[in-house]
Parts: sequence; C-alpha cells; structure tokens
Amino acid sequence: MGNQVQLTLSPTFIKHPPHIILIIDNEFIFDGLLTEQKEFQHNPKTNISLKLQITRSGRTKEITHNDPTNGFEISNYTVNGVQIDPAIGSFYNSNNDYVKSHTVHANKFTLNGEYILEIPYYPLNGEIIKNIDRFNTKNQHNQYSFFGASMTDYDFTKGLPPIFNKKNYADLFLHEHNGINLSSGGQTNQEVFETVYRYLEHNTAEIVFAQLISTVARQVKDQDTKKIKRYSPHTDGDLDWFDEFTQSNLKSIQNYFVNLDVAPIIALQIPDYQKLIDYAEDRGSKIFFISYFRDEYDTFNSIFPNNIAPYFNIDPNTKYCKDNGHHATPEEQENYFQSIVDFIGKIT
Repeated sequence: MGNQVQLTLSPTFIKHPPHIILIIDNEFIFDGLLTEQKEFQHNPKTNISLKLQITRSGRTKEITHNDPTNGFEISNYTVNGVQIDPAIGSFYNSNNDYVKSHTVHANKFTLNGEYILEIPYYPLNGEIIKNIDRFNTKNQHNQYSFFGASMTDYDFTKGLPPIFNKKNYADLFLHEHNGINLSSGGQTNQEVFETVYRYLEHNTAEIVFAQLISTVARQVKDQDTKKIKRYSPHTDGDLDWFDEFTQSNLKSIQNYFVNLDVAPIIALQIPDYQKLIDYAEDRGSKIFFISYFRDEYDTFNSIFPNNIAPYFNIDPNTKYCKDNGHHATPEEQENYFQSIVDFIGKIT
C-alpha cells in the first residue's frame, strides 16, 4: 500500500490568475495558470518522506494595486485519508514589490513565493527488548489477547501513592474471559507492533487489543553503538544519536515534534497500520487499536473505524495522572473495562 495524496488548490483573482508550479516528491504535477479550483490526486513513487512544494509567481505592481487579494488557497490536503493542516507548512514570500521577504504559516497566500511542507516518515518497525521470552511460544490459542504499553498491565501498587487490590482494565477483563495479557510497561508503538507480529507468527487469537501510546514517543537505535532506548522529544535532551530506524538524527525528530503536529506523522504510518491489520486477519484475528489521546483516536477512527476500540478516556488533570506519568486512575481503568465488555457484546 503506497501513499495516496489528495490536494485541492483554489484561486482568487479578478483578471489575472496566479501562476502555480506544483511539485510532489520532486515530480512536477502542474505548471500553469490556476484559472479555477483544481483537485490533484497523486501516488508518490516512494513511501518515505513526503515533500509538497507550491510556487506562486506572476504577482505584479498592477495586480497589487488593482487586485490585492489575488492568490491561491490550499483548500484541502489529505495524505492516506488523514486531513493535514496546511498551516504547519511554511510559505516564504519573495520577489514582491513593496514587501520584504519573510515566512508565513497559513493556507491562503497572496504574494509571490514558495510553500513547502515536508513530512518525515517514521516507520513502525522496532525491536522487542522487554519480556521477549513471552513471545517465543508456539501453537497457543486465545480468545482474547492484549498487547501494548504500561496501562494495559499497570500495577497500582507501584504508583504514587501505592494502591492495593486494584487491577488494570485488561486483567479485569481476563478475569471473566479466556485470554492473555502480553503487554509490557514502557513500550512504544514500534514495540507493540513487533510483539503482535511475533506472537501471531506462531500463535492465534480471535480478538487482539493493541493499546497505543502517543505517536510522539519513539524507540530509537543508535546506528553506531546499536544501543536502544525510548525517546520522548518533548522531554528528553538533544542526544547525539543517529537513529537507525528513522535514518535521522534525534535533533531533527525533536525539532519536528516540538514545533509541528502528529497528524502528518500518522498519515505516513497508515500503510504500516493497514499492513498489521491485514496480517492479523490473515492469521484469523481481528485487531482493535486502543488510544487515550483524543486527536490521535479521532484520526484512527476516521481511517479504520472497524479496527478501533472505544476511546480510553483519561483525565489528564487528576493528581494521580500527573504524579504517575499519565496513567489512569483505578476508576478510569474500571470504566474502560466496562467499555470493553460493552464493545465485545456488540461485535461478537
């Protein structure tokens, strides 16, 4: 499954339409006068980073005086079905009368210049580094299997303050249903994917729940030392690493996530998600992703409505959540357990 790009450009003019050059991943898509709204569909030849370039020219002193709003708008930009906000790109205004060169972030442009939005591809391949022996089993069958990060196997006795005689939603569910909890604390989405692949290679499960964490956090591997760690660009320092998985330095990952949005990253990962969904189905399993970040959940639900579990609602303002690394309270775990029970009742 390659990337699928949909782009709509809309002109604004009285007499002289703007001249537009459209380039996607170094392929010339359009070069001419934008006389009417145009929709472009394109499938880039590569599945790596995606670069959109739009050059506008032709604005003269006459147009500036007689048609000041003359220009174009990026009316729609979707990648693999994910809506991308054009304003996260940069438009460098240049070669204009009366105006010094400068950069703006928007979706409507009136001046001469060049718009660029480059989305890096952060693949979902990684390595299993925790509890790897649990995934070396063969010929097991479970009705339900849970994979994912810490909240799926969260132990309240290790929280602040410690809470006893409480269980996470997965263990509450498995107390009443046949299945297995194969989650491990501190995982990234890359590790979650790898564990699902590894387990389903030699085992089966009718229904798989895979709890995701934020797309921001990543497993990174130093290309020189081969050391692996979890990297959170909003909180971790600028490590002098070149990441083997993304083929980029950690500073560039940090710069992207601190300044921009996660939706474009998810957009380029959609083929990876579809590949896992298809793999699970080929193995006789139905996989459902669990997300506790509303914006990411909404994105997944719009693309894979048949492979998304109910939203895991966690209040980030509770003292417990703040003191325990965005973990759910016992009550929130219990509420989500009931959501999963209700969900299973609808799909089985």
